Amino acid sequence: MRKKTDTGITEYPVCTQDVASALASNITLNTGILTPNTICILAEGAKRTVVEYRPPQKTALWLEGVEDPIRVPLPSLLLIRSTVADRDADHLVFAVTERPTSFTIPLFRAPLPNVYHGGDICWGTVGKVKLAALKGNDLAEDWAQLLATPFGNHSVQEKSISQRRDIRRLYIDMEKRRVRVYPKRELIPEKRTLGSILGVDE
Repeated sequence: MRKKTDTGITEYPVCTQDVASALASNITLNTGILTPNTICILAEGAKRTVVEYRPPQKTALWLEGVEDPIRVPLPSLLLIRSTVADRDADHLVFAVTERPTSFTIPLFRAPLPNVYHGGDICWGTVGKVKLAALKGNDLAEDWAQLLATPFGNHSVQEKSISQRRDIRRLYIDMEKRRVRVYPKRELIPEKRTLGSILGVDE
């Protein structure tokens, strides 16, 4: 380290660990209370990413043009929300076969309308939300906005093995047969892992 004085410049030896400790002492990270289904939180500069798991369960889904919701089992799902400063949040949703225990877990297409291949959500059809208001570590409101708004006929193709033309046909079939658990054999692989989506080492 150099210090300028009236008589010139004086140099002092400085330990790099002391500098690192001094800088780190000014950094505060408080995740708040985390839900049991929070998989991970990543922060890089102004970008913050939260990954949350939703266990397999029966869910009431509203389809456009139908008055009453249809109750169908959904597989395990992952919702990934990334925010940068005050911009709207970016979301991705995928199906998984189990709760992730590592970043190597393979991802599958979420069997939902209004979701593009690659996991991007079409919020315009699902119901435009104030994405900038979705902050914090709890994705409960994000899930509610995604699943509690009527689904249209947008991006209904290639979401299941047996009903490739329209995932809603699988919903109707499962409801008629009173299927209790979403059949994993219906899931279509995304050919990516959680780590590759997040850009972390696996």
